[in-house]
Amino acid sequence: MTLQQMKYIIAIVRCGSITEAAKQLFISQPSLSNAVKDIENEIGIEIFQRSAKGITLTIDGS
Repeated sequence: MTLQQMKYIIAIVRCGSITEAAKQLFISQPSLSNAVKDIENEIGIEIFQRSAKGITLTIDGS
């Protein structure tokens, strides 16, 4: 995991939303979502639980 990827995860946790985090990071929401999926695949765990109400850390992600 790169430092940039870690910044992405932290921004999402702080915002509680991939969309809001993408705005603060000045990247597109699909790019951020893809980056998160790549990180999750790389480390072999699901970091976030996604729902209609937003995004939260899983037990593995916390």
